[in-house]
Amino acid sequence: MKRIEAVIRPHKQGYVLSALAKLGITNVTVTKTLGNCDPPNYSQIYDPASVDPVSGTGLVPKRLLLLFVEDDQVPPVLKLIQSLALTGRPGDGVIAVSPLDQVLRVRPKEKI
Repeated sequence: MKRIEAVIRPHKQGYVLSALAKLGITNVTVTKTLGNCDPPNYSQIYDPASVDPVSGTGLVPKRLLLLFVEDDQVPPVLKLIQSLALTGRPGDGVIAVSPLDQVLRVRPKEKI
């Protein structure tokens, strides 16, 4: 199994989640978060007080998607997220994939 973490723009969340559901992937954790991009997009800075006076970088709203998928699901999921989260502007996001040794459900204590 693999862990996929994708940081995307908030307005792309619905498109990505709908497409993931069509692939049969419905167990997704979504977290509201803040992030910055390089170069910073000053028109989208979330909180002017969050701008670092030294670097001039600021934080903008993002969504962090967390999902666990089987190894064979990774390529289609990555392709889906990349294509649907893309705007072509700096700050479109980032996707990280990492291996999982074991995943357990808390309630029934069964392996996934």
